[in-house]
Amino acid sequence: MLNVIRRQIKSYKMNKLRARFGKLGENVVFHTDSKFGNPEKITVGSHVYIGPEAYISARGGVTIQDGVIIGPRLSVLTSNHRYDGAEMLPYDGGVYLKPVTIEKNVWIGAHVLLCPGVTVGEGSVVAMGSVVTKDVPPYSIIGGNPAKVIKTRDIEKYKELDANGQLYMKLKQENKVEINYL
Repeated sequence: MLNVIRRQIKSYKMNKLRARFGKLGENVVFHTDSKFGNPEKITVGSHVYIGPEAYISARGGVTIQDGVIIGPRLSVLTSNHRYDGAEMLPYDGGVYLKPVTIEKNVWIGAHVLLCPGVTVGEGSVVAMGSVVTKDVPPYSIIGGNPAKVIKTRDIEKYKELDANGQLYMKLKQENKVEINYL
């Protein structure tokens, strides 16, 4: 009985939060322990997974396109204090707002920080623990602090998979994914 009540409470919380998003596509999965500041400024595409304990502060706006998979404990910041030319120390009341965009079919590993104003390009992979301070070119594999390009995906293969609708989250939600431990 207690488990039924817990599930109902979780479902209620999820539905209440979903209603506050700016736009939410089909088959979006996120955890109730995630925190979303200004969810009305968040746009999420379809077949998106946002892992546990995500923190998305969206004062400047956040766009997450279709097919994105985000690991645990992602942090997204879209604002920063004015310190350069500030009238007080260490900063004043000025706040810069810069949107963050995660383009389609991006995979973001655990413990990643996306700084204000960055765009993570289509088909990119962001290694766990990365601090992304600049735009990520499409099809890039990046990692580090600050994150740098490590290599580039096979673009022809990527485009073939994309054209054929081979999106992991979509196929998983249709029970068409078999997990193979390598």
